[in-house]
Amino acid sequence: MIQLLQYGALAIAPGIFWLWFFWQKDKFEREPARYIVITYFLGAAVVLPAGILEGWLATGLMPMDMMIIGIVEEAAKFLAVYMFVFRKSEFNEVMDGIVYAAAAALGFASLENFLYILWYEPVVMMGRAFISTPAHVLFAALWGYALGLNKMTGKGTVLAGLVSAMVAHGVYDILTEVTGSLLVNVMLVILLVLFLYMVIAGKIRESLELSPFKEVAESGAVVRCPVCNKYVPMGVRFCPRCGNRMKSMPTEMKCLKCGANIPAGSNFCPNCGEKL
Repeated sequence: MIQLLQYGALAIAPGIFWLWFFWQKDKFEREPARYIVITYFLGAAVVLPAGILEGWLATGLMPMDMMIIGIVEEAAKFLAVYMFVFRKSEFNEVMDGIVYAAAAALGFASLENFLYILWYEPVVMMGRAFISTPAHVLFAALWGYALGLNKMTGKGTVLAGLVSAMVAHGVYDILTEVTGSLLVNVMLVILLVLFLYMVIAGKIRESLELSPFKEVAESGAVVRCPVCNKYVPMGVRFCPRCGNRMKSMPTEMKCLKCGANIPAGSNFCPNCGEKL
């Protein structure tokens, strides 16, 4: 039992780290922790049905089977996000699509990690922690960005994002299984992951530029979160520091220029005249 607990901790540790990494990128209005956790576990929950479907669709031909894995696994993670959180009011930024996609992908990867440890011993995590686990996020972020863009702008890019993720995942799996020089295969996998990271880093920057909370966050209007006691942008529904739901009508604002407390709803600081 102790060994299983150790294996479990080893399996989820990379997922927790990468989840934090992508969650803190959402700097204007971070998602409520409970939705992130639920999405994470939904991602883990689709591992078994995805595995069954992959076995049923298997052809015995390696390249084809690797592409099938990419198609099935990305579709499973996509459904976990789409069916649970896509229509919720908290899904209110393009960046949210990337964050929830990351949560589902890391739940999926964490359970996969645990199964791989059972099958191949803990040494397998040397590669999975730094390559396979973040790769799951990068694949999913392709459709996550498209899903967020669709929610906020109505642009029909979801199918293209999902297909891109499926193809990238399939190519990755082919590179990990193809026979030949191990060094060449490893280098190609690393190059693919680095390329995807650069693509997603660009999508994150675009998402933040499109955030409806960007202008508010960069203005001087801030309110105090009653839970973590930090000043946060006025108008956000959740504290970007701790995830606490903020009251719709704050009672206290603070001018970032002079530090004076000012009445809620003010357009100018009465102390220094700074426009809020």
